[in-house]
Amino acid sequence: MKKTTYLLSLLVLAITACEETEEVGKYDNWQARNEAFIDSLQNIYDAKSDPELLSVIDQRDKSQRIFYKKLQGSTIKEDESTFSTSTVNVFYRGMLINEQVFATAPTPKYYTSLYKKLDVFDQNFTGDNPSEFDNFTTFKVNEVISGWTEILQYMKIGERWEIYIPWKVAYGSEKYDVIPGYSTLIFYLQLENSK
Repeated sequence: MKKTTYLLSLLVLAITACEETEEVGKYDNWQARNEAFIDSLQNIYDAKSDPELLSVIDQRDKSQRIFYKKLQGSTIKEDESTFSTSTVNVFYRGMLINEQVFATAPTPKYYTSLYKKLDVFDQNFTGDNPSEFDNFTTFKVNEVISGWTEILQYMKIGERWEIYIPWKVAYGSEKYDVIPGYSTLIFYLQLENSK
C-alpha cells in the first residue's frame, strides 16, 4: 500500500511538473537567431569557404549585405538588364529560417531545396521548380521590399537565384501578414521577363 501511495505521489508530481514546463516558442529570440543566420553567411562569405555564395550591398541601407547563390544562369544576351523602374515577371517562393531543419538535414547545397520542411510564407508555383502550369507574378521593381529591389537589378532574364535577405531590408521589425518581425527571408527567385 505504501508503495502504491508513493508511486501515485510520484506520478502526480511528474504530471504537475510537466504541466508547468514552458515549451520553447518557435519564434523565441527570433531577432538574435535571424541575425546569427546572416552573420553565419557573412563568415562563410569572408572565409570564401563556399565559392557559390555571393553578395551585394543594399544601396538604400549600405550597412546591409544581401547574399545569394545562382541556381541557374541566363541564356539571354548580356544587354538585357533590370532597373529599379523596370516591371518584371517572376516566379518565387519565400521561406523563413529554421535552424532545426538546417541542423538535422545533410548539409544542403541550397536551403531552398528544403522548402517542404520550412515555413513557406508565399509562393506562386508548386513543386521543385516552376512549370508551364504555374503563373508568374508581375510588379514594378521599386514597389517591393528593398532587398528585392536591390537584387533584381543584378539578375538577368532566365536566371534562378537563392536569396537571403536580412530583416532590415525585408519587412523590418514589425510583423507583416504571417511573417514575424525581424525575419530573414530566404527566396527562390526566377526572373522571367523585365521591361
